[in-house]
Formats: sequence, structure tokens, C-alpha cells
Amino acid sequence: MTKGREKRIEEILEIIIDRYISSAEPVGSRQVARKLGLSSATIRNVMSDLEEDGYITHPHTSAGRIPTDKGYRYYITRLMHRRRLTDNMVKIVEAQYKQKVETLEDVLEKTSRLISSLTNYVGITMMPDVEKVYLDGASHLIEQPEFQDLAKLHNLFRCLEDRMSILKLLCDESDDRLTIHIGKENKSSYLSDCSIVTHGYKIRGKPSGKLGVIGPKRMVYERVIPMVEYLADTVSNILYDIDG
Repeated sequence: MTKGREKRIEEILEIIIDRYISSAEPVGSRQVARKLGLSSATIRNVMSDLEEDGYITHPHTSAGRIPTDKGYRYYITRLMHRRRLTDNMVKIVEAQYKQKVETLEDVLEKTSRLISSLTNYVGITMMPDVEKVYLDGASHLIEQPEFQDLAKLHNLFRCLEDRMSILKLLCDESDDRLTIHIGKENKSSYLSDCSIVTHGYKIRGKPSGKLGVIGPKRMVYERVIPMVEYLADTVSNILYDIDG
């Protein structure tokens, strides 16, 4: 495959995923063709190749395509353009931590609420001793088109209410790096329509716990990932002199 063709295929995949993230609707060849100024036939051929390779698929009820877990993974690794945090978001974070914090629990509880309010997904934080997890904003998931199926939503909420299962998911990974689980990469089948983005935080420079986001696979990764990384650094700085 020539570099030119590879670039074109990646460009089409990126458009499909960006459109689906913003609309929650399957993306058709005409939408992509209008964006790139190419024929629908050309786009259909590329979309067919992408589907054959497992990066996109099509729901039975639509001729349009949606990303697969493999497609999202490629998008995050190769195609996504991270957004810088806006000055307003930085000010919001700084304002939240301006008051003196007395305990580790206060920091983590506040952080889970902050993550949820900034992302409109579920905010999670985990204590260093792996005995407690703070989770905030589960109601945000009700607003997502993916979870309009009541049975699916019920199972998801059962999983979120089981703090031990959430702790197990968080504890199975390295303590001090960005971790992203997409769809069926999650060990719980109830989270197969979700992605989990987490990052370790430190106390006195030592990896201690985790914070992050649970949301739909269709989450805005380019905004969520920098936010999680920034908050992990911020919390680590705040906790430099706190030992619980």
C-alpha cells in the first residue's frame, strides 16, 4: 500500500469516528464524500476495506458505519488530535482545589465530582489501600443514546453499584500511567459498551491510587484524555504533603 493511499484510508476512518462521536448516528459514504470532495463510490470502496479489516461495522438497521473497538483503538493511538485544556477549564480546576484540603478522602471525593462535571461522564477515584472507590455522575449515562435500552442500562448500573468489581478493574493495571480500556477490553461484560480512561496519581512521589472516567465508547477522547492526565498531575501535587 502506498503512503498516499494509507493516508487517505486513515483520513476516512478519522472522519467516520469523529462524526459518530459527535452524532451517535451511523456514518454514510455521502457524508464522508462531501467532507473530502470525493465520489461516494470511492468512499464506499474504502469503507468496505475498513470493515473487512475490522475497524468499522454497520448496524443491521442502517447502511452507515460505526467504529469497532479496534477502530477506536487505532483512532486513539494514531489519529486523534488531543485538545489543550481551555483557560476556563484550568481556572475551574484551580478554583476547586483553592481551599485547604484536610484529608486524602476530601481530595478524592472532590476529584470524582469534578471529573464528572467536566466530562459529563462518570468520575472515579480510588484510595491507595484499595478498600474504597469514589464514583460520581452515573446519571450522566442515562443521557447517552447507547444506553436507552433499559436492560442494558440496568446491567450497567448494577456493575457501577458493585464497587468491588470497579476496584478490581482499576487494580489490574499499572499504577502510574494512562490506561484506556475500550468496550470488550473491559473484563466485565456489562461494560462492553463503555470505555474506561484512568491514570495513576502519587502521594509524595509514590504511585498510590487512580482516577479517571467511565463513559460510552463514543466518548470525546481528545478532550477526556488530557483532562484525566492534568487532574492526575494536579492531585499528585496537592497530595505531596498529605499521607491520608
